[in-house]
Amino acid sequence: MFTAAAANESGNNSSADNGTVRRGAVVQPLSLVSSIDVEPSSISLGTVYPDGIEMSYPNAVTVTVTYIFAFQDTLSVRATGNLINTADSSLMIPLTNLKFSTPGLSKRPFTTSNQNIMTYSGLWGSSSVSLSLYITVPPYTDPGTYQTTLIYTST
Repeated sequence: MFTAAAANESGNNSSADNGTVRRGAVVQPLSLVSSIDVEPSSISLGTVYPDGIEMSYPNAVTVTVTYIFAFQDTLSVRATGNLINTADSSLMIPLTNLKFSTPGLSKRPFTTSNQNIMTYSGLWGSSSVSLSLYITVPPYTDPGTYQTTLIYTST
């Protein structure tokens, strides 16, 4: 089983991690105010067999940025690292086996660096983007729940 939780960072000094809101993010976007909503905030891709075959989950996640006074701001995504087995942290699936695409971007692996997924501008409003997810579990991977955190940032 694979799960990913969403966290977000925006200029309104709030972020969400595993559905729990916490205060104090320090990312400052160019917009006066912005907030990020990720639906679902936690996703389970269910049972994925260790057969080396890529599984796809079209439009699995929708990310919405609500903003005031945005000028060519960007929404980006990164992961915290490899997919770690929740019962035994020595077991992992390489992060390169977890990929995403958007309507405007071809499929690419998640990395630990920000990757731009959307640009937005305007006096006020909101913009959304859907992400499709892809996972490949290598042969002989031990069974269990593997997880990572995806972090969405508006700047």
